Amino acid sequence: MLKLLSSAVLSLLVSLWTEALAVTTTTVATHNTLHGSANVQPLADIIGWQEVDTDAGHSKLGALEFYDHHRPGEGRLDARNSIAISWRKNKYEKTGDGSRLTHGGEAGVTPARFVNWVVLKNKDTGAKLAFINTHYISGAWNGEHPERQERWQTHNAVVREVVADLLSRGLPVVLVGDFNRPLSQDIPGMNHLRTAGVDGVPIDQIYVSRGIGTGPAERLEKYGSDHFAYTATVQY
Repeated sequence: MLKLLSSAVLSLLVSLWTEALAVTTTTVATHNTLHGSANVQPLADIIGWQEVDTDAGHSKLGALEFYDHHRPGEGRLDARNSIAISWRKNKYEKTGDGSRLTHGGEAGVTPARFVNWVVLKNKDTGAKLAFINTHYISGAWNGEHPERQERWQTHNAVVREVVADLLSRGLPVVLVGDFNRPLSQDIPGMNHLRTAGVDGVPIDQIYVSRGIGTGPAERLEKYGSDHFAYTATVQY
């Protein structure tokens, strides 16, 4: 009896030790779809899209097999939905989500801008990951529209707040998006991933919380957009 009990205890300890050492590997990606004109591709396990702001774009997203989507706006063309998030539904289930306005829109200048996020639980390991997607105002840093920099900075402040909140919950965090500035940002608790084979910093960027990935990110094709798609792998 003692031997059987010892064996059972040992098996339990080994099981708990194995679970503690389990690592979840996830691929992530970001792509600006040029108002939905790009070919929507299964780029990664979790994908942040930008400029999904047309019926055609949303139809393409809906036709993407084996994915679920976070589109928090009430109407299909709600500005919040332009930065949709997609994930492989056989691998993940959504346990939380959110969306925050960064600044309002102005006709001929910018739509309203947002930060969207989801918390996804891996179905095999049970590990959770927070994934954030966003798209900053254009033209603020190219010398043409310096008056837009205040909106850009306001947006950046909201991004930092969302990141800080998710990190405070003990979650590993990935942040992707079109930053419309070729400069990596100092976001507390996060590391910017450089892109292999690319000099400088593209405006489409990937950040990961410290300890879950060192990169580099990989530049993919444009798939019919005017932006390249980018992907990276994280472990947590």
